[in-house]
Amino acid sequence: MIEIRPATPDDATGVARAHVRSWQVGYRGLIAQEYLDALRPEDRAQRYGFDRMPLRGPYTQVAVDGDAICGHVTTGLSRDDDLRGQGEIWAIYVDPVRWGTGIGQRLLTAGCEQLRGQGVAIAGLWVLDGNVRARRFYESARWRWHGTRRTDTIGDDVVDEVRYQRTLRPTDGRP
Repeated sequence: MIEIRPATPDDATGVARAHVRSWQVGYRGLIAQEYLDALRPEDRAQRYGFDRMPLRGPYTQVAVDGDAICGHVTTGLSRDDDLRGQGEIWAIYVDPVRWGTGIGQRLLTAGCEQLRGQGVAIAGLWVLDGNVRARRFYESARWRWHGTRRTDTIGDDVVDEVRYQRTLRPTDGRP
């Protein structure tokens, strides 16, 4: 039985393991393999601040199956100037062994509900342009690309990202 709940400091290592595996599988061919191979959960876990999670972000929720962290979603206010005061899914990752099980959908719903609860009407999220699997996932949840692009650097690679957006409706059981 999967439970979605706020992350705690004790979750950091489990979240990091799922996060790193998700990057290593999901970004294969999109980011340099040497960079992906060098990712370590121990390093990633130190970056989380689950002991101090303001509701306006970053606020992380985890999907838990027994003692296993299956994935996480991090939300907050948008970091983009043109969406100031609106919401953002800052991160959403599911352990690849759990892909296709509905956990990502449940996390996305929980993230949208978190933002809705803050009175946010619109949310955005950024995805690597070439990440076809992720883009299909967001589109199936009624997120749409409106043409906004940016470039970022991951390791030594310059990557292209596209922003998806959607209106957050009153809770209807869907993200």
